[in-house]
Amino acid sequence: MDLFNTRGHLTDDALKNLFGGGSLTELERLEIAEHLDFCDECLMRSMEFLPEETLLTPAHSCRDTIWKRIRQRTVRVLTSRYATAAAAIAIAAGLWSFNIFGGLVTGSAALSDSTRYAQRQGDFSQRIEQLDRAVSSGLSWFNRLFDFRSGPVESQTNQPQFQGGLSS
Repeated sequence: MDLFNTRGHLTDDALKNLFGGGSLTELERLEIAEHLDFCDECLMRSMEFLPEETLLTPAHSCRDTIWKRIRQRTVRVLTSRYATAAAAIAIAAGLWSFNIFGGLVTGSAALSDSTRYAQRQGDFSQRIEQLDRAVSSGLSWFNRLFDFRSGPVESQTNQPQFQGGLSS
């Protein structure tokens, strides 16, 4: 018996033997099951060969319980979306009440003032130079402390002065 026709689909004889209790080997049943798994056309044709007594109606309808679960899930999804939006609004209102946004606006306006900007830039440059001098003196002291080539630690006047910095 041929299970498949020339187009690669199941034959009517194969479907009749499958559902009618015909003599099919285990390998043939497996091949038919695999084909029905991916071929929708043969699956729809196989519904015609099902015996009527195997199509049972359920004892109770699950339509009411399914609709109830769908409604509950819809309410849960919508409330979670609106709860997220409400939390974002509450955070924004809290920041607004503490004048966080106003401080940002006035701070950016102050930075845009060119005279204040130049003054802040000069202050920053001075602080960087002070930091550079402090780090350089600390490193030169550290180098003198661990300089084993020149013997014992000499006085500070005989030590070479190390100059470091960002600018030349």
